[in-house]
Amino acid sequence: MHNKFFIAVDSGKSYTKGVIRTENKQIERVKFRTKVMEANGFDNDILMKNTNVIEYERKKFLIGDLVSEDYVSYDLTKQTNEHLISIYLAITKLLERSQDYTAMARIYLAVNIPINLYKNEQKRREYEAFIQQNGKVIGIQVNGKPYSFTLEKVIALPEALGPIYYQSNDFRHKRALIFDIGSLNTSILECNRLIPNFDRMLVSNLGINILRSSIAEQLSSRYAISFTSDDAEQILRDKRIVIDGTEQEEGNEIIKSAFEQHVKQIINYSRSRKISFANTELIFIGGGSVLLKQQLLKHFPNAIFTPQEDAQFSSTLSFLKILEAKYNERAKA
Repeated sequence: MHNKFFIAVDSGKSYTKGVIRTENKQIERVKFRTKVMEANGFDNDILMKNTNVIEYERKKFLIGDLVSEDYVSYDLTKQTNEHLISIYLAITKLLERSQDYTAMARIYLAVNIPINLYKNEQKRREYEAFIQQNGKVIGIQVNGKPYSFTLEKVIALPEALGPIYYQSNDFRHKRALIFDIGSLNTSILECNRLIPNFDRMLVSNLGINILRSSIAEQLSSRYAISFTSDDAEQILRDKRIVIDGTEQEEGNEIIKSAFEQHVKQIINYSRSRKISFANTELIFIGGGSVLLKQQLLKHFPNAIFTPQEDAQFSSTLSFLKILEAKYNERAKA
């Protein structure tokens, strides 16, 4: 058993996603909510599905659906304990899928970093070092099960790569413009024949959190009701509002209008930064692209949307391809 693993993780403000290629060359995936709270004294016996209890450096954390939306981190940086622990949790969940795993796994890791930080080499190296922890042995307990691993290499790659590298044959001779609509940001990246254009890497704050806040504010004003973060998240997912068991048609129109306005803001931001939509493959990825697909198609009827199951994994799959190519290990798909 080689005990050496190539793992790619995309830890977003809403979800953390991870992929690994197992010994039979199959791609395994994990996804969970990036909601983290300290939970000392929490009883593991009442743990629910899609929630994990993590013990790391003598502290206990709860991660996943059981945690309130109030614990979603909206710091602009990824260099936080929430993301560190979420990345480590993703690693353990992926190791669990591999028959090769034994104690002291050696991990080669590719992680996401916001485009604006990727363009700053010092910030990029600082983030890689933050994740790698000087290559020390990382011991972590997940739901009572211990794991240990070292991070042999960590490379930070720009968000919004999308399917460019894991479907490289489709884009080898094309110019592609990728919009990654996430929880906090919308990132834009242009690739010409698989080569990213450094001057066409942009990031705006037009993530889904802005849309969620706008809808909650408008509905609060209309109905004189205070909506919690969990309320606003559910309304956003349902795309409708029900009060006291009655669906509110006027509220539904407010939501629909907010969706359309948000898409227009993304388009206007792009054009204000001299982004061209001519003679290019337009690709939308990220959970926000699934949410806004109907409105986006009105403006860009020929746009490419990664399949819903891949929308949040497309960049992660490209990260894995880059990682494997860089270190010339494991069979390439």
